[in-house]
Amino acid sequence: MKDFIKTLGTVLDTFGRVSGQGGVFHASDSDRMRYNQQTCAFCVHALSHSVTRGFCRYACLSAGMQTLSSGEPHYQRCWAGLLYVAVAVSPEKDYQGAISSGGFYGEGEEEEIATLVASRLRAVPGIASAQFEQHLSSLRPISTGALRGLGLFLLESTFSGGLNVAAVFQRRHARYEQQRKIAEALVSLRDQEVEPPDVFGDTYRLVAYLHRHDYEGAMQFISGYLARLLLVSQWNLLRLRAHVRVLVAVITSQAVLDGMDWAAASSREMLILSRIEKAQDVESVCYEVAEMVLAHFRASQVEDSRLPLSDKIVQWLQGHYHERATLREAAQAVGASVSAVSHRLPQETGKTFRQLRLALRIAEAKRLLAETDMEISAIAGACGFTDQSHFTRHFRHQINMTPGCFRRMLAVTT
Repeated sequence: MKDFIKTLGTVLDTFGRVSGQGGVFHASDSDRMRYNQQTCAFCVHALSHSVTRGFCRYACLSAGMQTLSSGEPHYQRCWAGLLYVAVAVSPEKDYQGAISSGGFYGEGEEEEIATLVASRLRAVPGIASAQFEQHLSSLRPISTGALRGLGLFLLESTFSGGLNVAAVFQRRHARYEQQRKIAEALVSLRDQEVEPPDVFGDTYRLVAYLHRHDYEGAMQFISGYLARLLLVSQWNLLRLRAHVRVLVAVITSQAVLDGMDWAAASSREMLILSRIEKAQDVESVCYEVAEMVLAHFRASQVEDSRLPLSDKIVQWLQGHYHERATLREAAQAVGASVSAVSHRLPQETGKTFRQLRLALRIAEAKRLLAETDMEISAIAGACGFTDQSHFTRHFRHQINMTPGCFRRMLAVTT
C-alpha cells in the first residue's frame, strides 16, 4: 500500500506539472483522497466540505467505473454542473479508485455556470453558498478538443506511471467498440422484421470481404450479422453459440484457401470454439467472433510481409507477453504450424519460444522497476508472471539479483 500511495502521488504531481491542471484521486474502498497543487480553489473547497466532498467522490468513482467498461477516459459534468474527465485506477485488474481532472466550463458558459452553481448550492441544506461563490473565479474555460486531449493524457499518465497496464485497457476498449457497433446495428434493425440469417448468402458476403482483405467491410458486416443473430436467438446464449459455429467454420475455410496451414487453421478454430463454449454471456461470444475475424486479417497481413518467421513471432509476443501467450496461440496468429515455429525460432534467434517470451517479460519488468514505483507484485502481474515468487525466481536467474535489489541498485547509481 505504501508503494501504491507513492506511485499515485508521483502520477498526480507529474500530471499537474506537465498539463498545468488539477488531478484528484478518490479510493473505491474508503474515504481516502489525494489531489495535486494545480487543483483549482473551488474544487479544493468542495473537497474539504463535509457534504460536497461526498458528491465529488461519487462523481469521480462512477465515471471511473465507466472507464473500466470502455477502456477510455470518461467525460461528463459533476454535481455543480462543471466539466471533468476521469479514468479508473486498476493496477492489478482490481478497481482501486479513480483520478479526475475538473473545475472546467465550456467556452462562453462563464455566466451561465456561475448561476447554475449558485442555484445548486442553495438547493443543498447546510451549505453556505457564499463560501463557494467566492472561489468561482478559479474555474477555467476549456474547449471540447482540449478536454479530450487532457483525458487522453491523464490515461497515458497512469500507464507510464505504473498505475494501469495499457494492454488491459486496450482490450477493454476493443470490446467496448465492438459492442457499440453491434448496438448501432440493432438500432437500425429495430423497426424491421428480422428473418433468420441466410447461411449461404451471408457466407458468400463474408468470404468476399475476407478474400478482398477488406477489414472495415468485414467488421461492419460482422457487427450487423451478430446483431441479427442476437435478435433471432432472443439473446439466448445456447442458440447464439449454435449460430456462430457456422461463421467460425467459414473463416477457417477462407484462411486455408489463403494459404494457412490446415493444422494451424483447425487448431485456431478449436481454440475459438473453446472460448465461445466457456463464454458466460452473449457479449463475450460476440467479442470472440470479432476477435477471430481480426486475427484472420492479422495473419493475412503477416503472411503478405517478407519478415522472417521469428520476427513475426517476436512482433506477436510484444503485444501478448503479459498474457498466457502459448506457442500454439502464437503459431495460429502468424499462420504457421507449431512444429515450424519450434524449429525455426532456435535457428533464427538462438532462443526457444519460452525463452523469447521470458526475455520480453524481463525487459518490461526492468523498465517498470526503473521508471515506476509499482509494487513488485503488481509488476509481476503486469508482465505475465503467475505471482511475485514466480517473477522473482526467473528475474534472479536472468539478472543474478532479486527485483528488489535491482531497484535499490538503480536508486544508488542514479
